[in-house]
Amino acid sequence: MPLLILAPILLLALARWFYPELALFHTLPFPVTAYVVLAFVAALALLMRQTDWLYWLAFLAGHYWVVQSGLQQPLTEPDVAALYFFLPLFSVTFLWVLALLPRPPLLTKTGGLLLVVTLVAPALLLPLPLASWLASWPDYHRLLLPVSQDSPLMWGQLGYISLIASLWLAVISYRQFSSQALAQFAILLALLLFYVGFMLPDMSGWTTVAASATLLLSLAMQMLQLAYIDELTQLPQRRALMGHLNRLGKKSAVTMLDVDHFKKFNDTYGHDVGDQVLRLLGAILAKQPGMTAYRYGGEEFTLVFHHANPKRLQEQLEKVRQQVADYPLVVRQAERPKDTQQGKQQRGQTGKTKTVQITISLGCAIRQKGEKPELLLKRADQALYAAKKAGRNKVKLDS
Repeated sequence: MPLLILAPILLLALARWFYPELALFHTLPFPVTAYVVLAFVAALALLMRQTDWLYWLAFLAGHYWVVQSGLQQPLTEPDVAALYFFLPLFSVTFLWVLALLPRPPLLTKTGGLLLVVTLVAPALLLPLPLASWLASWPDYHRLLLPVSQDSPLMWGQLGYISLIASLWLAVISYRQFSSQALAQFAILLALLLFYVGFMLPDMSGWTTVAASATLLLSLAMQMLQLAYIDELTQLPQRRALMGHLNRLGKKSAVTMLDVDHFKKFNDTYGHDVGDQVLRLLGAILAKQPGMTAYRYGGEEFTLVFHHANPKRLQEQLEKVRQQVADYPLVVRQAERPKDTQQGKQQRGQTGKTKTVQITISLGCAIRQKGEKPELLLKRADQALYAAKKAGRNKVKLDS
């Protein structure tokens, strides 16, 4: 699903290469369109309080302005050729640093300063004697050899950009393919696409719009994540569950489960350890085949099955129950602070560790013909209550 973020860049590349005379490419007024799109996405980022994206939008705006100001003349002029050579190298390096280093909150002095620096950074190349620098390099003419006759991209640029792109992909793979990381990588691809198709009309405007669209898609995915995914357990939450229940087929079942004596556990070890328990349970449930797990609320979870085989359900639920019961949870024991001052003194201290076992109770209800989701959930909850009444750490099936 996160790979969808790369769609605007890929679609633009395909359209430009296979349908260069597409009417849309000649109807939008640039540079106005590019600046309007940038401003629109920035306004949405502010509205959604995702201010980190403003750094990337600021860089796109600054880069686009430099392209419009300094690269609208023939490449035969030394200053233009030098700017065309150095701008992608500088841009890729700057984006790499921006992605790797921690970025301060925007509404701070440091954040505001970084935003300004990000916006004006590309423009700092314009007054520099780039042509003299390039001419002073030994065998610099080899760096200026074009990759192909149809593209002014040079081998020196391509090698450097490819190296940074490979490193970037390695970092994304290490940190997992999040929507934010992919959107940042998509900006790099958009810049590369511009430099490959530099001679095409309004290519800088279209790549800026495509890069902005990737940020917009990333914002949308982040909002969906906040709305449907529980932050603590990374499982879908109740809103997603209700949508799933409304699509249930005739043969299906729902299980309610919760952690036994969770309140007592919290009171004994603290809420941090309680959160650790919920994260552990979320990780175990997410890996179970043949079911979809949701966090219902508090210490309660819901499992949805797309079959109604009682024997198979019993076996699957017993497997989950046993996995949780057998897991050795290591907790750090520390004397609970009596007041705030004592709590501050204990913070960061390494206490003794203790291994504990947690157990869960599960109640499952098989859906009856024409049964509404609310009634199905209620029967599963009643089965859960029966499991607790029977001594906890048990599975009860209401068929």
